[in-house]
Amino acid sequence: MSVETEFEVLSFNVCNQEMSFDVDFVEIVIDKDEITPVPKSKEVIEGVINLRGRIIPVVNLKKILGGICQNIDSVEFRKIIITKIRDIEVGFLVENVKGVLRTSHEEIDQSFRDVDTYGKKAKGLIKKGERLVVYLDIEEILNEIIGIEEV
Repeated sequence: MSVETEFEVLSFNVCNQEMSFDVDFVEIVIDKDEITPVPKSKEVIEGVINLRGRIIPVVNLKKILGGICQNIDSVEFRKIIITKIRDIEVGFLVENVKGVLRTSHEEIDQSFRDVDTYGKKAKGLIKKGERLVVYLDIEEILNEIIGIEEV
């Protein structure tokens, strides 16, 4: 009898697509506040916010994930998910947060990772009943933002 290891992900929407991050990396979810633009920053960085005295860059997931929003006229980001990966804090703009979802590795279709739309940025597709949730690889997304290549 195999032991099924469950873990939790934070589920949210970007361009009407349900996606998720590992909850281990999520610090807090806040309402979208004023974002200060940063001149000459990468296109995916919307700017920075001041969260309790800490300056946190805010990333537009829509721009990082590329073509997923092509047929959608407007996207209204209402929340910022503040994450911490390897001592780096980053905020991600999302439409809304759906909640914490308990899942297991058996519910993840990893062949989805080979789809060109997401590439290495997705660990797979979580299948929860009728729900299909893109399971994003937040570490790979961070590597792409700061320009780290795997050796």
